[in-house]
Amino acid sequence: MPAILRRPIQISRSLVMAACLMLPGLLGGCAAVAVSLAGAGAGAGISHQVNGQASRTFSAPLMRVDDAARLASRKMQLEVSEVSTIERGQVTKARVSGLEITMEMQTLSPTLTRVDVVARKNFFLVDGATAQEIVTQIERALDAIAIQEANAASEASARNAAARATELAPAQNRKSSTKRKSAI
Repeated sequence: MPAILRRPIQISRSLVMAACLMLPGLLGGCAAVAVSLAGAGAGAGISHQVNGQASRTFSAPLMRVDDAARLASRKMQLEVSEVSTIERGQVTKARVSGLEITMEMQTLSPTLTRVDVVARKNFFLVDGATAQEIVTQIERALDAIAIQEANAASEASARNAAARATELAPAQNRKSSTKRKSAI
């Protein structure tokens, strides 16, 4: 009799295990479950997307990320309609091709800024691909800004070195002419 009682328990455990294994396939539309079950999904560490919202944390202050977002918005021809200040950040609203774009930038530390982007067609439909592309363009704009700043710093350093060399040249010429006179 006890063996018969054990068998239904084993069957029910098997059914539970099978249901748990099939559950991710049944929840194909749930991005959060799919990403967590897959482990680190494609692009992990670069950005994250759940329910049409693309997110990325940048190692840059809010003002620099805002500059990059403005540059990216111009490049993508987004029509910025509103920029508002929120606690520890700002929200930029824009439109493009019937999509309402919301970019929220939040300061996490003086050199760390989180960006969340949602591209919404209507209350129910979001465009995750467009939101992700906006985050990617902000990242590229940040890189372009960093390159411009590095080039400007390099040019300034070269100008300073040339100016110092010009200042030192007359003094060195006087020293070398003095040495020539003393050798005579």
